[in-house]
Amino acid sequence: MGLFRWVRKSKGPVTVNDEQDGLELSLDESQFELTHVGPYEIVAPIGSGGMGTVYKAIDRSRDMTIAIKVLDRRYDLDKRRRKRDYLGREILIAASLNHPNIIKMHKEIVVQEDRLGHQRRCLLMEYIDGHNLKKHITDRDLTTKQMLDICRKLCDGLDFLHQNGVVHRDIKPGNFLFSRDGNQVKIVDFGLSKSSSSWRTRWMRESGGTRLYMSPEQLQKKSLDARSDIFSFGITMYELFAGRHPCNGADTREIQRQLINPSYKFESPSKYNAEVTPKLDRIILKALRRKVDHRYQSVTEMLLDLSRVAESRI
Repeated sequence: MGLFRWVRKSKGPVTVNDEQDGLELSLDESQFELTHVGPYEIVAPIGSGGMGTVYKAIDRSRDMTIAIKVLDRRYDLDKRRRKRDYLGREILIAASLNHPNIIKMHKEIVVQEDRLGHQRRCLLMEYIDGHNLKKHITDRDLTTKQMLDICRKLCDGLDFLHQNGVVHRDIKPGNFLFSRDGNQVKIVDFGLSKSSSSWRTRWMRESGGTRLYMSPEQLQKKSLDARSDIFSFGITMYELFAGRHPCNGADTREIQRQLINPSYKFESPSKYNAEVTPKLDRIILKALRRKVDHRYQSVTEMLLDLSRVAESRI
C-alpha cells in the first residue's frame, strides 16, 4: 500500500480577505504559492526551509486554524528526491505519534493546485502560535529553572520518539516550537526522520540535517542511531544555557571540523553562565562526547540526570 490512499485533491483558487490578520490577498497581490488548501485559506507564511514553506491557514466555517507545509516542487520533479518521499515519511512517522511534546499531524496528504497551475503536495498539522527555541537563546530571557523545565519536556518527547523506533536526525533549536503562553513546547519537522522497529540493530545512512547541530558520525556520513539525536540535543542545551554554540569556528566548515576533531575541547557551559552547576555541566558535556559509546546511551538516562538536577534546585 502506498501513500496514495491518503491523497485528497481540491481545485480552484480563491481570494483571501483576512480582516483578523489585517491581510487582503488575491492572485495578483499575493506572493504565496497557494491561496488555499481544501477548505483552509492561506493567511500568512510561518517559515521556510530547504524542504518547503509552512503557512498559517484558517477554515472559517469551523473557525479552525492549522499550519500547512507545502513541499518544494523540486522534491516532486527530482526522481531521486521523490523516491525518498520526505513528506510521506513525515506523515508516516509523526501522524502515528501521540505525545504532548510532539506536533500533531493530519493523516493525509492534500494535493492542491498552486497559482501557477502546478500540483503541490501539502501536509496539514497542528498550529502552534508562538516562536521557536532560537528566540529564547537569542533573548536570554529564561531562568535556569525554566530552561531545565524546557529541556526535561523536550527530553520526554525525544525519548518517546526513540522508544517508538524513530530517530529525528534534525534536532536543533529551530525545530522546537512554543505556544504563545509558553506552556507548551513541541518537537516538529520529521521530514528527515527515520523509523525502524529497532534502531539499535537497524542502522541508517543518509545525508540531510543541519550541519551546525550534527553529530560527528552524521557529519562523516557514518551509520547512526538515536545517540546522534542526543549529541544534537547536547549542542542545543549548550546554546540554551551558555548562550553560544560550543564551537568557536569562524564559519560553518570550521565548526564542522571542530565538531569532529577530538583535539578541540568543548568548554564547560558554566564558563559563560555562572548559574550552571557542575552537575549540569557534566550532563551537557556527556551528551557531547564524540564517541557514541561514551555518550548517553538513551534519552531516558539523560532525563533521569536532568530530573535530579532540577529537583536539587527546588
